[in-house]
Amino acid sequence: MEHTKPSRSKKKRIPAISFDLPVNGRSYIASATPFTTANGEVFYRVSYNNGPVHVFGWDEGLNRYAETDSTADVIPPVVEMAIAEKIREVSAQLQDAA
Repeated sequence: MEHTKPSRSKKKRIPAISFDLPVNGRSYIASATPFTTANGEVFYRVSYNNGPVHVFGWDEGLNRYAETDSTADVIPPVVEMAIAEKIREVSAQLQDAA
């Protein structure tokens, strides 16, 4: 009897996105990599200016994307808002493409 490996469903891998964030006359270079949790929620690993990684997810209370890790380094609020807006735009594009 021949043994075969069980077939795995192939998930569509979404590549990381990079974007410039002009905020208050300064330019930030950000990168966001989406990932899906076991329950199907989509989060984004975000880094800007080669700094530490922050995890963003949908915040029902704020009705927008926001940093979800309360122990992470503090992101300036204007930078967090700019990142959240860009993630919202990308998320909407991905949903429209699906």
